[in-house]
Amino acid sequence: MKKHFLIPLNESKLPLYAETIGYNPAQEPITRPNGYPYYHWIQTVSGLGSIMFQNQKINLPPNNGVLLLPEMAHSYKNEQSDSTPWKTLYVTFRGTMVKEILITLGLYQSAFFHWEQEAPISTYINKALKESNETTDSFSISASSNVYEFLLLLKKYGKTNKNSLKETSNLVTLHSLIDWMKSQLSNPDVGLDEMALFINASKRHLNSLFQKNFHVTPYAYFVNLRIQQSKKLLLENNSTTVGEIALQVGFRSTSHFVASFRKMVGIPPEKYRQLNGVV
Repeated sequence: MKKHFLIPLNESKLPLYAETIGYNPAQEPITRPNGYPYYHWIQTVSGLGSIMFQNQKINLPPNNGVLLLPEMAHSYKNEQSDSTPWKTLYVTFRGTMVKEILITLGLYQSAFFHWEQEAPISTYINKALKESNETTDSFSISASSNVYEFLLLLKKYGKTNKNSLKETSNLVTLHSLIDWMKSQLSNPDVGLDEMALFINASKRHLNSLFQKNFHVTPYAYFVNLRIQQSKKLLLENNSTTVGEIALQVGFRSTSHFVASFRKMVGIPPEKYRQLNGVV
């Protein structure tokens, strides 16, 4: 039996909200040359399908799935020649902080994932669908929570099939750079020159790699890491001043830190502390 829940969009101001959560017992062919306007996850329950994206065709047996960024051109279809259906589970989602969340989790790219059969990724969406039958007005909120938990599971258990993805070496290089960035958060002298030097590439090539794989500039990614660390520091010790935290995450001036924090989080650092019960 096909299940499909369209979440009311009155929750669209949430940091993360689900648009649809569904199960399709006989997945039909889909072609989207302009992609889908929401982040889109699809996984195989049983049978065999395939998906085309980024000029690649990837088979999707059970315990495999694909995460697609908005507007990413793609198509998928059943690959079995007999009448055996391709059964799928899917989630589409968006939100004011989705990009930041995915960047923090290292998931901000269209990519193919696989996992061990016993991993909870296999059954989690079915669990969310079951819960939807037991909730009413609060479903849109619970669905948002379910999507966030699913992304955490994907981060923990999902593995990218590097043999099927092109430019694996570029991704390895970028992730090594990101690890280095995390070790340099307090260093105010790190900029594009230092990042390019670390991977032994030109600044132009570095920018191109980041834009292609993460859809942000490397410096914007670095600032996001600094803001994420500052949020942690703000809540850990209320005796540490905003100015001290600004220095700890590599900002030379408190005013620049506050402006960057407000731009990314929507509120100033002190207000963030208050809203989280730190006074």
